[in-house]
Amino acid sequence: MYAVLCRPRGAETRPLPEGALATHLLYAPTVPVDRLSAIRVLIPGGRILPPAQHNSAETALVVLSGYTGVLSGPTMAPVLPAPGDLVYIPAGVPYSVVNLSHNAAVLLLAITTDPRFDAGTAPAADYSDAVATRAVTLRAEHVDRIAQRRASDARRRR
Repeated sequence: MYAVLCRPRGAETRPLPEGALATHLLYAPTVPVDRLSAIRVLIPGGRILPPAQHNSAETALVVLSGYTGVLSGPTMAPVLPAPGDLVYIPAGVPYSVVNLSHNAAVLLLAITTDPRFDAGTAPAADYSDAVATRAVTLRAEHVDRIAQRRASDARRRR
């Protein structure tokens, strides 16, 4: 057995809802994986990935760049990971990813214990209203944080 180099190619990029793009990096049968897969996800500014859940697979989301909120569970509770942070989502837990920026894209690495990545993925449309409501609040709070930082920076420069 040897290491396998995986280079993403354009043909392995597919559209997701809301204009997001998923590039498959590691998945069966392209790579002989038994329990793991990974995709790179690009979420354009102002977009939300619709709620979904991986019924039998655990998921880890690593934020590579951008400002994002991950909503999860029955109440779509938010967490606000920074670039470099990892968010763990247990199997069967509904979740959604919100790009908090109106303009800049978010780049994520999504890793799951499903070797085909989305074989056990199901939409969780029942949570769509909760996600939409939370997203408005999270974006407003994000804009407020940026404004406070800018005001603080301006005071320090005086």
